[in-house]
Amino acid sequence: MQRPLLALLMIIPLAALADLEISDAWIKNLPASVPVRAGYLTLRNLTKKSVTIVGAISPGFASVEIHRSVSQDGMARMEAVPKLQIEGGTTVRLEPGGLHLMMMQPAQPTSPGELYRITFEYADGSRQSLQMEVRK
Repeated sequence: MQRPLLALLMIIPLAALADLEISDAWIKNLPASVPVRAGYLTLRNLTKKSVTIVGAISPGFASVEIHRSVSQDGMARMEAVPKLQIEGGTTVRLEPGGLHLMMMQPAQPTSPGELYRITFEYADGSRQSLQMEVRK
């Protein structure tokens, strides 16, 4: 009984087991001279329990962090968000002017239509990967 179950678990994609549904994932294309890119997406928690993202990685970028745009004393700036908690049954949007992925030092210049793999790391040790398309 254990072998068929193990075999089944090996062929089911990890994303099918994930608690978060990820949609509308894209990366803002910028000139090659700009050392960062911003990533946007929608995270929908399909469970009743809280899910916490504690990191993100991509082979296409030196580092990926979750950031938030804030305005303080009339100045706009960004601050890192060390962990992002998504409550059960809720949706969080990473979008221009708010929460977003800050993707630093692309391995090569980006072009519209290219896909980049991003992997989220969760507080429970699990991971979930997705493809993000570069757009204008």
